[in-house]
Amino acid sequence: MPQPLSPAPLSPAPLTPAQFRHFHDEGYLVADHVFTDADLQPVIDEINHEVTARAEALVKEGKLSRTFQELGFEHQLGAISRETDQLAMSIWNGVLNGPAIFNLIRHSALLDIAEQLCGPELIGSSVYRLRPKIPNHRMGPVPWHQDSGYFEPYCDKSLVLTVWLPLIDATPENGCLWVAPRAHRQGVVRHVQVENKPYLHILSNDLPHEPRNKPVCVPVKKGSVLLLTNLSPHASYENKTDLVRWSMDLRYQSASLPTNAPITRLEGDSVPTGDGLVPTACYPPEADFLVRSRLRPSEVVTDPAEFERIRNSHRAGGLSRKWDNVPAYA
Repeated sequence: MPQPLSPAPLSPAPLTPAQFRHFHDEGYLVADHVFTDADLQPVIDEINHEVTARAEALVKEGKLSRTFQELGFEHQLGAISRETDQLAMSIWNGVLNGPAIFNLIRHSALLDIAEQLCGPELIGSSVYRLRPKIPNHRMGPVPWHQDSGYFEPYCDKSLVLTVWLPLIDATPENGCLWVAPRAHRQGVVRHVQVENKPYLHILSNDLPHEPRNKPVCVPVKKGSVLLLTNLSPHASYENKTDLVRWSMDLRYQSASLPTNAPITRLEGDSVPTGDGLVPTACYPPEADFLVRSRLRPSEVVTDPAEFERIRNSHRAGGLSRKWDNVPAYA
């Protein structure tokens, strides 16, 4: 059976009892000082390398005047995007599968938090995303939505944990997230397609309008993370600064939920059914993998090359949830 939304906390617990209650009561939580700068620098370096390599290729093709490498992590992609958004779109979402990103997904501090909230048998969800919020870019603002709007309905009543982490300080000026507190208790509401963009959004009339659900702005410092349930409505607005607000969102779920990870299924796990009542995964278009396990330790993916192979060789499955003109990715 799917795991309940509020499993009992495990020990040792990285989140305090007050933090644990806040997450489940409010639908979100900022956990401070999860990473050091040294933890995040390999990811920044890996992204920098990829951006510069792709910029060099565009220069050779005559599509970009220069690489702008001298501008550094916070400004290079913004300068490139003023000439072409081809590079930005080529690294959007879960395209990059390098070892630094893989090691971040497997970072012990994140897994300790995910284990406390989701249980000890953990899937690294397929839906991890790289988010460069570029000043004045058409893809910058992300409308109000619930992550479950993109997932299989079977998983709506279980926790698919989002860990949203900035690679620079996320502020109101550069487009930090806004969250509707306590609105996760209402279940999944109607989503519609944003015209000419791969986003779903919740229409204003479908958002909760009670005072207790009034949206709150959630700045997050580099090294801290924002935790969200899959039912928590959230959005981010335009980046009004001159730098790129880099962030990632990583997701974790119990291995008892539907997953396309090639793991041994245990008694009580949700196993896909041919009639579609139990889907192949909470988000079948992309590949899950086992990231922590006490019962299946030999099946945990620990090799970055294997992670890259899993991501690149996955044959996408379709979603059964149908909104109007659902986009191909979250």
